[in-house]
Amino acid sequence: MSAQFAPPPSSLDKLDAALKRLAERNGFLRLADEAALDAALDADGLAVLLLTDDPQRSPESLDVAVVLPEALRAIGVTASGLAAGADLSPALARRFGVNRYPAVVVLRDGAYLGVISGILDWSPFVTELARISALAPSRPPISIATQATRSCA
Repeated sequence: MSAQFAPPPSSLDKLDAALKRLAERNGFLRLADEAALDAALDADGLAVLLLTDDPQRSPESLDVAVVLPEALRAIGVTASGLAAGADLSPALARRFGVNRYPAVVVLRDGAYLGVISGILDWSPFVTELARISALAPSRPPISIATQATRSCA
């Protein structure tokens, strides 16, 4: 009898598991495509959209997936939770002017309120989430893609 070992989970496997827990434990909807986001945003009320990246590049994506539901409870707001995996997040990031992952996009009645990019300590994260949730709708910022250039010299 030989022992067979499974390969360790990849960073994308870990992200997938975190987003699955977010859906199962906190009722977040895992978005399959932009049409699913559009359908979800047809509903009235506050919504938070978690945009993630491969934890290999952005390990904070795993942290925000855990912290976000707790932060919503801490400020006492009811919001529809939406989450996008690393495959869908770039398209949604362009739509909402996001240049850094992870990002929490806050919307009300389908309209953009603001974004928290990256991860913050607990108190600033909760304070910023509450502040953005109270804002009036506005236009998302224009996302300007940047690309590092290298000299051939």
